[in-house]
Amino acid sequence: MKIAVMGAGGIGSYLGALLACAGHTVWLVCRGEHLKAIQANGLTLQRRGTSRAVPIQATDNPGDVGAVDVVIVAVKLYDLESAAQAMRPMVDSHTILVPIQNGVTSHEVLQNVFDAHNVLGGTVFISAAIPEPGIVLGRGKTDRLVFGELNGRRSDRALAFQQACNAADIDTVLSTDVLSAMWHKFTGVTSVGAISTLARQGVGYICADERLNHLMMLGMEEVMAVAARKGIHLPDDTVAKCLAFAHSVTYGAKVSLLEDLERGKPLELDWLSGHVAKLGESLGVPTPVHSMAYACLAPFNRTR
Repeated sequence: MKIAVMGAGGIGSYLGALLACAGHTVWLVCRGEHLKAIQANGLTLQRRGTSRAVPIQATDNPGDVGAVDVVIVAVKLYDLESAAQAMRPMVDSHTILVPIQNGVTSHEVLQNVFDAHNVLGGTVFISAAIPEPGIVLGRGKTDRLVFGELNGRRSDRALAFQQACNAADIDTVLSTDVLSAMWHKFTGVTSVGAISTLARQGVGYICADERLNHLMMLGMEEVMAVAARKGIHLPDDTVAKCLAFAHSVTYGAKVSLLEDLERGKPLELDWLSGHVAKLGESLGVPTPVHSMAYACLAPFNRTR
């Protein structure tokens, strides 16, 4: 398959590297020092104690890539609208777009630019980083991608991409209810992100602190209530599973929202706690934890 990764940061570069190592033609669309390093010296994948050079191409111009079979959309949520316009040269009638961001609105943004037929839903449970330009590091024990057609069909094109990912050692689930899968992750990531960033502490700390852990749980319950009012079905044990996942994370690990705040970068706040708060207000669902997080963190949100 010919695959492009739009917004190849840590997770995007990691997925692209695994797929390239499995023999697929992969283009990373990225910028800055990471792009320069890949173009000069190639990409190095560090994973599970091993290191290897990756046969991959990189550019900052989607026009260099041409039409592809799959675009993995990994740009930050605040860049998605402009990135979608820039992606046009890579998309034709057969291309599938698989967004993997933390929020639950990426597919809607993409459908405003492309035919709905091109757009799938998706999310990932992967920890990866760029320790230095030109190197991507897999930090987790599990690399899971969940994606699917928004209408729930197990289409041939989705099955082909699932097979490609599984062959690349990516634990890939083809979901028949991908919106619920996206909201499941959103329940955890937006609540962990809110409390961790407010407290300026890693995930392990807020899990170990009884009061912060309780606030995190309340935030998850708020997201569950908003999802239910919106008509998204989530299993009754969603909060318990999200809490268990948070408690399984390496003690010193930090959420991307906190890392971005510490680095003075723009925040995805409007698509995380901000989205919960605004949606809750429009649906008549109280969201005190996320409304507080949105209000308290908004002054720190630097716009691009």
